[in-house]
Amino acid sequence: MKAVDGRVTSNFEDSLVSINKYGQTVGALAESWDHNEDYSVWTFHLRDGLKWSDRNGDVYADITADDFLYSIEYILDPENASPNTEMLFVLEGAKEYYDQKVAGKNPSFSMVGAKALDSQTIQYTMENGGKPYFISTVQYQSYKPTNRQFVESLEDRAGTPGRLTYGSTPDLLLYSGMYIMDEVSKDAEKTYKPNPDYWDKENIPFEKVVIKAIKDNETALEYFERGELNWAPLTSTQFTAQKEYGNNYINQKPLYNSTYVLFLNNQTMYSEDTNKALSNEDFRQSLYHGFDADMFNEVNIPDNVEQVRSKSYSGPNYITSPSGKDYLDMGELGKIEYGYNKEEALEYKEKAIEALKEQGVTFPIVLKHKYKSGNELAAQHATMLKESFESNLGEDYITIELGEYSNSFITEVRDKGDYAFFFSGWSPDYADPVNTLNTMMSTGQMNNYENLKLSYSHFYLPEFDQMVNEANAEVTDLEVRYEKFANAEAYLLNHAYMIPVYVTGGSYYVTSVNPYSKPFTGSDTAYLKGWEVLDHAISTEEMEKLKEEWLAKRKELGFTDKN
Repeated sequence: MKAVDGRVTSNFEDSLVSINKYGQTVGALAESWDHNEDYSVWTFHLRDGLKWSDRNGDVYADITADDFLYSIEYILDPENASPNTEMLFVLEGAKEYYDQKVAGKNPSFSMVGAKALDSQTIQYTMENGGKPYFISTVQYQSYKPTNRQFVESLEDRAGTPGRLTYGSTPDLLLYSGMYIMDEVSKDAEKTYKPNPDYWDKENIPFEKVVIKAIKDNETALEYFERGELNWAPLTSTQFTAQKEYGNNYINQKPLYNSTYVLFLNNQTMYSEDTNKALSNEDFRQSLYHGFDADMFNEVNIPDNVEQVRSKSYSGPNYITSPSGKDYLDMGELGKIEYGYNKEEALEYKEKAIEALKEQGVTFPIVLKHKYKSGNELAAQHATMLKESFESNLGEDYITIELGEYSNSFITEVRDKGDYAFFFSGWSPDYADPVNTLNTMMSTGQMNNYENLKLSYSHFYLPEFDQMVNEANAEVTDLEVRYEKFANAEAYLLNHAYMIPVYVTGGSYYVTSVNPYSKPFTGSDTAYLKGWEVLDHAISTEEMEKLKEEWLAKRKELGFTDKN
């Protein structure tokens, strides 16, 4: 399932637990849960009276423990080609079961660490020891229930096996969440209606939800001003115009829990000099300290740009230790500051020149950056990237060569090794540092020294690998676990294996939705539970009061916030 699909289906399908507006884990389909001392066995107890509803709002069946097992069984069947298999590999035996299925064998599902103790109790056993973060993992799509009888009764359509059509239309989906898809008009709008059999129907926030397809931000503001939308993003041009006009309803979005960074390609296919340079720490440090992220970010954050400054790979308000510390404030990671420092960059430049000339490298080093053709924002960012690096470090040292690709960065640029920078980030799937940091291990998803067509950086990092593995082995003392991960992340940054650019969120918009009423998942969630929509646009002053009240309650609950 794609992320865009999940934004819709999150309101149709409930998970075992969810997150409330303060960031606390609360029961959803599960009324309670428990785990053993080392977090290796988790048990969830379903609420009484849970029902599946069809599109008409009629009860189809009871929701039982078997529905959760069937989802796992379905996803681990390679014939169903699910993209979510790896999220299940934390379960004992799940990968082995899947691999055997791929090999054409017929393993017993009983080898997988997911069992129904009775019709209302599901027990999960972890692979390779405890997983203290599993409570956040079960909110992922892979762990939501699916009714076995309904899926297996679906008829084949146009040569597609019936089971693969599940969820492809509103009629081919069973509903366990707040809403049911009512009407769909492609490229126009879709409407949701309340699920009459929802377990918490007293707290369904709206009698009707209309989702409109908007072509561009300019149009969105017009819709908002006519009262046809509850919020609208502002382009930089709109922000400037509205501020000059004296609009008192401009607000800056809260920060979310992911960041964007510049990944460095130390194995380009266009220049050995570039490869030697990016493999040299002094050269990387000159880039790390020579990049003015504020200049780059002002393209889409025209005011208070310091709000989105990033110093890390992980995002803020994503993990809080038992003592109440934000993960970013822990260990060596807590000592790292915003990286831009021109004077320090020039010192590293001189060291790099001396070392690289001894290796026969000639200057300037060509650093290629490609962006999607037709994307005006990406083009502006590319221009700022070039200006920042070249003005701070000198064109005698580096040349930023900009270019465009037509459709796919992967096939047109990455697989050809025709780049030095890749601008992206990692949004965590669950609340533990391992989910982010394992992507930068020597054979990770964003850094991989073995497979040049799998990732964007290609550094061999055995010391970092060991630090991550040692942190992940600590499963009972979460304070120690998080500090070890923080030290590992600091290692990446202290050696300039990436360049932090910005924290997501922080853009400007107008809204009548109280953002502090939304589930605090760390992203701009489309899950509507708890949403409060006011009968007027929220002023800047009113928004500040809402934020202060929310922060006060978060502090009372033991959280430390970064924004």
